[in-house]
Amino acid sequence: MKDTVTLVMIVKNESQNLGTCLDSVKNHIDEIVIVDTGSTDSTLDIASRYTDKVYTYPWNGDFAAARNYAIARAGGDWILSLDADESLICAPGQLKELVRRKNNIDAYMLPLLYPVAECTGEYNQFLVLRLFRNKKGYQFRGKIHEQVVVHNNEVVEIADDIVIKHNMASPKERNRKRGRNLAALKKAYLEDPTNYFLQYYLGIEWLGLAKPDKALPFLQNAYRNLTDDHLLFRAPTLRYLLICLNILGQLDEMICLSLEAALKYPDYTDIYYLGGIALEEKKEYKIAVKWFDQAIQCGVPPSIYSHMNGTGSFLALYHMGFCYEKLGMPENAQACYERALHENNQYIYPAGNLFLLILKKRGPRYTLEYFKEKGYLNNLRLALTVADLFFLAGYPDLSERCLGRCSVSSDKSEEVFFQLGRYNIYSGRLKKGLNYMEQIPEGSDFFIDGQTHKAVALLLMGRFNDCRSLGLQMWKNKLTRTTARVILSLSRSMQDGQSPDASTKFIGADLIRASLNILDLCYHYLPGKSTEGSHLTQIINILESIIRRSIPMGDRALQEYYQDRTNSLREFFDYKFGNGGIRT
Repeated sequence: MKDTVTLVMIVKNESQNLGTCLDSVKNHIDEIVIVDTGSTDSTLDIASRYTDKVYTYPWNGDFAAARNYAIARAGGDWILSLDADESLICAPGQLKELVRRKNNIDAYMLPLLYPVAECTGEYNQFLVLRLFRNKKGYQFRGKIHEQVVVHNNEVVEIADDIVIKHNMASPKERNRKRGRNLAALKKAYLEDPTNYFLQYYLGIEWLGLAKPDKALPFLQNAYRNLTDDHLLFRAPTLRYLLICLNILGQLDEMICLSLEAALKYPDYTDIYYLGGIALEEKKEYKIAVKWFDQAIQCGVPPSIYSHMNGTGSFLALYHMGFCYEKLGMPENAQACYERALHENNQYIYPAGNLFLLILKKRGPRYTLEYFKEKGYLNNLRLALTVADLFFLAGYPDLSERCLGRCSVSSDKSEEVFFQLGRYNIYSGRLKKGLNYMEQIPEGSDFFIDGQTHKAVALLLMGRFNDCRSLGLQMWKNKLTRTTARVILSLSRSMQDGQSPDASTKFIGADLIRASLNILDLCYHYLPGKSTEGSHLTQIINILESIIRRSIPMGDRALQEYYQDRTNSLREFFDYKFGNGGIRT
């Protein structure tokens, strides 16, 4: 059979990722070759379920050598190279159709999507050469950030429809890999200090480790010396250089570079977006709007450019809306925010700005109806966001009404129960709120916070013995012991009908924070006309007494808390009734 495809992989301790990767690709290829470089988990067992071509390779610090070892054991006409934390996205039969299509093509560049934030749809897109003929001369080079080099550009094409998606790694795992890569890159750079590709990668790793000052000289030198013959590297170098300048606050340099680059690459969307960001941060809102508009006009740039998804749509629209707000043009701002949500309803930030705009103009009831009519509350993530905004604005009763329209998947049910419990408790429906909180299992991420809200509800209802029992339960958990101490002191004092004895001292900054947290929750209690509990003033008085008697500086902490509340209220009223929303 002609035009067979072999998947080749090198792996180490990838038991959490490997199965997902192989499931995504197994129906698109003819053979799987996996080379393990020293796994101590169940990676080898998982690999053997998919193929009998599983090999071990003693790790020597050379990624290219390990990948070439795998290629040497591949029997297919074509090689597809993936990492275990990646997945293949393509239609059935599409990969096979691609490799059979043209006899004069030896390699394909595939889009690699690297998520920035999984839940918001933000990702970086790069082109990577991962599909190539299994023939002499096509091998990986480079001990770190290895790649296949094809010298004849005429035998290379771009396949936009076959996509590789990278998993979203945890911050800890990302930093571990960056540290490993950085060590190898430093060593390689010492051996070859004029290698501008290594300088690019060093800049990226330093930037990823939040060291922009170390990244800047590498990115500047790489951009200065890489030519358009290597646009696959020069374009991302430019983008990351602009980002680096932004982080360092070198906005004038960023704007100058954007102007220069826009003349050279007029169809590169990300330049206009990042230039707009710099102008926005300099409060040049009118000019920034023009740059964001140009980014939107460009849309998705040619594949050859490294691209951040959304720079030509929802991201640019969001920032354009913000600039219009600052220019005192709320109708234009609202239109931008609505378009941004239409483009990507998982990118929730425009919802917050819309909420404030509509609330300022029409009040809370109309705002709720607006979000309903727009269909935003049919989306669970948006509904949860808007509900929380109502809660923070002092309308817990409206918060609950945000969550009635959206369908809830099993993995989100605990969060919804928690939020419904919270909103019912602080709008005065204490029993209903407690019932929701009771549905949250002990192992849930929401269980610990739920315990605190339950305690507040029990205190408001005057169920002091039940609250004391809950406090004793919480005492058993080290994570909630400090909060438990506050709750036990509250329930005892309220049952006795008096504040703690004047001679009692409470020690520890953690105890002050826990007390202030419960105090803040009490100020969210806005039950409306009817209420099931009437102990709010008593709770607040006792909490203030506990905080004032806390060491160190409890009295100062309480004063700062009330000052912060006053400032937040003033800012909100400035926005709603003054010129806070259009200040330039």
